[in-house]
Amino acid sequence: MITPFEATLLGIVAHKPISRYGVMKAIQQQSLYWAGSPGAVYSALGRMLEKGLIEVVENTDPKIYIITDLGLEVGHSYLKTPVPASKLILDPSLIRIKLRGIHDLPASDRIRFYEAQLEEYCQAKQLVHDKQLGFSGTEIVRELSTLALRQLGLEVDFILKLLDRVRGESTSL
Repeated sequence: MITPFEATLLGIVAHKPISRYGVMKAIQQQSLYWAGSPGAVYSALGRMLEKGLIEVVENTDPKIYIITDLGLEVGHSYLKTPVPASKLILDPSLIRIKLRGIHDLPASDRIRFYEAQLEEYCQAKQLVHDKQLGFSGTEIVRELSTLALRQLGLEVDFILKLLDRVRGESTSL
C-alpha cells in the first residue's frame, strides 16, 4: 500500500531517471495541490527505496532514481483503484492525482476506472444529500453542502468527458 504522495513520486520517477532534487523541482512545478518540502520528498523516496518501488542507478552522484517493475505494478494498481465516496468529499486532490496518472494506462483500464469512479461519485452525492436532510444547522453549512454538490457535479462532468474521449479513442483503433 502506498500513500497518494508516494504515488505522485512514483509517477514522476516513472517518466524518467531523476535525482532527489529533480523530483522536488518536478513536484513544485506541476503540482496544483501541494508545494512540498525537501524533507518530505527525501524521506518518501527513502521509504520507496526500502520497499523496492524505486532503485538508485549505480555510480551516480547525485543519486539518480528509476522505478522498478514492482513500483510500476504498485503505481498502476493505485491508479486503477477508484477514490471512495467519502474521500471525494474530504480530499478532492486524491482524484486529481489519479486522473493525472491514469492517462498513461491502456484505454480499457481507463474506461473501467472512470466507470467505477462515477459510481463512487453517485454515492458521494448521496452522502452529502443525506447529511443535508439530517442537519438543521446554520445557513453557511447548507451553503457549503450545496457547494460540495456543485463541485462533485463538475467532477462528474469532467470524468464523463474523459470517458467519452477514451471510448472514442478505443473505437478508432
